[in-house]
Amino acid sequence: MTQSTAVKSDLTQLEQEATRGTSRPGLILALILVGQFMALLDVAVVNVAAPSVQSELGSSGAALQLVVSGYTIAYAVLLITGARLGERSASAGSSWPGSACFTASSLACSLAPSTSALITFRIVQGAGAALMVPQVISLIQRTFVGPARVKALGAYTATLASGMVVGQVLGGVLVSADLFGTGWRAVFAINVPIGVLLMVLGLRSLPHFAGTPRASTCPGC
Repeated sequence: MTQSTAVKSDLTQLEQEATRGTSRPGLILALILVGQFMALLDVAVVNVAAPSVQSELGSSGAALQLVVSGYTIAYAVLLITGARLGERSASAGSSWPGSACFTASSLACSLAPSTSALITFRIVQGAGAALMVPQVISLIQRTFVGPARVKALGAYTATLASGMVVGQVLGGVLVSADLFGTGWRAVFAINVPIGVLLMVLGLRSLPHFAGTPRASTCPGC
C-alpha cells in the first residue's frame, strides 16, 4: 500500500468515526448555530430595550448598566468552566443543561417585577450561555470533517458576524411593536419558544460523544 493510499484510508476511517450516528448533519448544524445566535442576540438586544426598562421599572443608571452588563460578565467569567464541563462529558449532554438554564432565565427576565430581579436573572442567563456556547465548536469539530467542516465553520463565522447586528434591529422592532402590551419584555420572551424547540430537537438529534477522561493522579495504579 502506497503512502497516498494509506493517508486516504486514514481520512476515510476518520470521517466514518466522526459521522457515526449522525444521519442529519444539516439539522445538527442548524440547532447549534441557532443556540449560538440566541446567546449573541441577548448581548445586543438589551441595549435597545434599556430605555424602556428604565422607564417601566424606574431603574437607576447604575442598575441599568448591570442589566446590560450582568449577562456579559457572567458569560465571560464562566466560559472556560463551561468549556471544561463540555470536554469532560458528552458534548450534547453538557449543551442541554446550558440551553435549559438559558431558556428558563429568559422567561424569568421577561417576567421580572423589579430591576434587582432582572439583574439576577440576567446573570443566570449569562451562566446558561456560558454552558451552551462552548459546545458549538466542539460539536462542529466532532461531527464534520474535510470540506463539510470548512462549510460548517463558515456558517459559524457568519452567525457570529450577524448576531450583534440583528440583535440591535430585532430589539428595536420588538420594543416598538409592543406585542400584546409586553414592551421590552418581548426581547426576552422570544427566546422561550425557540429554546424549548431547540431542547426538544436537540435531545433527539444531537450526537453524544465520549468525554475526555480525567487524568490519573497515580500513573500505573
